[in-house]
Amino acid sequence: MKKNIAVIAGGNSGEHDISIRSGRNIAETLDKQKFNVYFIHLHFNDWIYTDSSGKVFHIDKNDFSLPLEKERIRFDCAFIAIHGNPGEDGKLQGYFDMLGIPYVGCDAAVSSLTFNKNLCNRVLKTYGIHMADAIHLFKHDIININEIIKNIGLPCFVKPCCSGSSVGISKVNNEKELQPALDNAFQHDDELIIERFIQGREITCGVMRLNGVVQVLAITEVISKKAFFDLEAKYDPTLADEITPAPIDDAVRKDCENVSKHIYKSLGCKGIVRIDYIFNEKELCFIEINTIPGQTNESIVPKQVRYKNLDYKELCSAFIEDAIAGK
Repeated sequence: MKKNIAVIAGGNSGEHDISIRSGRNIAETLDKQKFNVYFIHLHFNDWIYTDSSGKVFHIDKNDFSLPLEKERIRFDCAFIAIHGNPGEDGKLQGYFDMLGIPYVGCDAAVSSLTFNKNLCNRVLKTYGIHMADAIHLFKHDIININEIIKNIGLPCFVKPCCSGSSVGISKVNNEKELQPALDNAFQHDDELIIERFIQGREITCGVMRLNGVVQVLAITEVISKKAFFDLEAKYDPTLADEITPAPIDDAVRKDCENVSKHIYKSLGCKGIVRIDYIFNEKELCFIEINTIPGQTNESIVPKQVRYKNLDYKELCSAFIEDAIAGK
């Protein structure tokens, strides 16, 4: 008997439209011989399913069931494709945990932790992961610009603690740019981090657990044509080059693979994640982890899947089956 799968996309952040594209790609890819697939568009209080005739039905949030005209669909598994709030920050995962509905990907605790850059960095430091020096600030804190520059230096990066796809992030090159960058970040979150600039090349590594084994997909080098790999550059192919496999020394590749698997295992991740780094001749520096990375055809992780000659449809099926089995 085929399982009912809810592919959930949209969300409430600036990544809404990209999430829709990721969700559509997943929904179209899933094996229709194994699954009945329902694409659920979530946007604030509207959780809707649109059938082939264009008729709209609303999810019953009391039990996450879908009342159609002649039947009520109950889901065997949710495939969350929301980047940002409320899909990547643990909120939906906690909701599904309370309802007892399995879902693909990291659990509520891991999602919540990794979505907060400050908390994630503090935890990963205890596991020996190297990262840039940073200052953590809340919106109500008294902010001393001179102290920030003294401790972190220029240039630096100002980042909201809880946002994805570089939303609200600024690269600050001089003192005059710092306060506007702080104001911009605080528009997206009530806390932020200010990170020391690390000169180097940006690489990103896809990691997954398949058949009980944590393994690396591939390493991609990202060469942004803007000041950094911001939201626009991530989704406009003319603004960045993404090279898979990354043209890096074998020693750097092995180090990145080992560190990425160490992070995945240490945090207790599930499904596919993507981990970003800066590296130079001296060090490999952790930037962030994406627990629900982009899943459009043009996104980095699907490109890495194709590079490894893996079947994306089979991978998605395996992740769903693992989630239902509680693995």
